[in-house]
Amino acid sequence: MGSGKTTWAINYINSNPEKSFIFVTPFLSEIRRIKDSCPEFHDPQPINGRKIEGFNFLLQGGQNIAVTHSTFSNSNAETLQFLKENQYVLILDEVLDILVPFNDVAQNKIKKDDIKILLDNKMIEVDQFGKVSWIAETYNESCYTDVQRLANAGNLFFLDGSMLVWQFPPQIFDMLSEVYVLTFMFNGSYMKPYFEYHDIGYTMASLHNAELIPYEPVSKEAKAIIKSLIILDTEKRRNKYRGKSLSKKWCKESDSKTRLELKGHIVNYINNVIGCKSADVMWTAYNSPDCKMRKILKGKGYTRRSLSDAEKRAILQDAKLTEPERNAKLERATDCFVPCNARASNEYRDRSVCVYAVNLLPNPYMVRYFQNKNDIDGRNIHVDEDSFSLSSLLQWLWRSQIRDGKPINVYIPSTRMRELLIGWLES
Repeated sequence: MGSGKTTWAINYINSNPEKSFIFVTPFLSEIRRIKDSCPEFHDPQPINGRKIEGFNFLLQGGQNIAVTHSTFSNSNAETLQFLKENQYVLILDEVLDILVPFNDVAQNKIKKDDIKILLDNKMIEVDQFGKVSWIAETYNESCYTDVQRLANAGNLFFLDGSMLVWQFPPQIFDMLSEVYVLTFMFNGSYMKPYFEYHDIGYTMASLHNAELIPYEPVSKEAKAIIKSLIILDTEKRRNKYRGKSLSKKWCKESDSKTRLELKGHIVNYINNVIGCKSADVMWTAYNSPDCKMRKILKGKGYTRRSLSDAEKRAILQDAKLTEPERNAKLERATDCFVPCNARASNEYRDRSVCVYAVNLLPNPYMVRYFQNKNDIDGRNIHVDEDSFSLSSLLQWLWRSQIRDGKPINVYIPSTRMRELLIGWLES
């Protein structure tokens, strides 16, 4: 949460010129920062229209590389071979998505009916852990070539009887000389149980005065300072959403009256209780094809914000941005909405009013993935539900101006999420 993790990484890279590094980040802006701060760093350029081929080309040459999560997550057998040959140090800026829906990583998309066809025609089989194996003949030209490729690599799973997901290949960690994961509240991430699932050992550490030290939780004194900066809304009528209210399932099943009431509370809080400008606001809600709460809850005073001439000029004249990147940054800068899974971004550090209209719970197919292992092997691997929710909330709040030691007004209608925050501040 803004504790100088990237600065530490830059110092570590520059202090060890004899080592080869891969720095993996969610953001193109951080790639530019690494390239500007560390000599002889490269970012992959597409080869044959694919960035993973550009990544593999740089790996083969033993180059220092700064790359996005999305490109790194497309790692294939060739990637593993080059990693093994060059003994890289991997620095992950924030945890990876260790399970991804098949259609998010495949060129040839499939539907639920396709999975039934594959099973009924004995083209694939699924073991007790949900792992998919390709057992049909090899197809060079087929709408199922991606299923075949990912299954043969051992990284395809069938979960909940309906969904194919791609697993980030755990064998990558065997090919690296060192791995550092830069994140906050690792215990609340999916990556912790993923490491346990695959028996990948790890040691937790903290940063103190830009140096790694044995892990220490956030101190009472630090929490007291944070607590003094958070002005939390506790008015009962606006904060009555108890239990699993505001979970994704609840939002999908709620009626229009309930949704309109929630929207009314948000509008009232921003425009009447706080009375702020839209430029001060960041807010979030579920925003996916199956749960469009962002569209339902958006309202006057917190949907769009105006930029000053100076702010526009700073973006338009940034020579480091490509035209598409410039347009995307302008769009983000004028939007008050910040995704509930936002991490590692500094673009919202001028926001002082925060509305967190979700009750975030672990994804059911992630829970099932770990539960399969427990059921078969008698393990006790699971996502810590409360730590997961609290970590997501804190990471989101830390996009705001609190990261600069400035106070924020916060509205969290979910009783569960609000109490998790209060409990952490007072523990």
